Amino acid sequence: MRVPPEILDEIREIRISLESKYKAATPSFQDFTNVALTELIEAWKNPESQKRILDKLLDRRKNARSRMGPPPKSARKPYK
Repeated sequence: MRVPPEILDEIREIRISLESKYKAATPSFQDFTNVALTELIEAWKNPESQKRILDKLLDRRKNARSRMGPPPKSARKPYK
């Protein structure tokens, strides 16, 4: 899974802010990921949230694809 550097930086900042209080119990990146994905799944079950989330997901995918450029010519040929 690729995570944009700006998101990683924010998570690091959150984690650093918790280290002094929670020491070894400070949440890991995996903990942040699990909580975020669980909350996404719960929000997805709400029809009002689902539209907002879907719009964000489609917008991110559109932006990512626009940065990739056109596919190589070999990818456009049908398989035989």
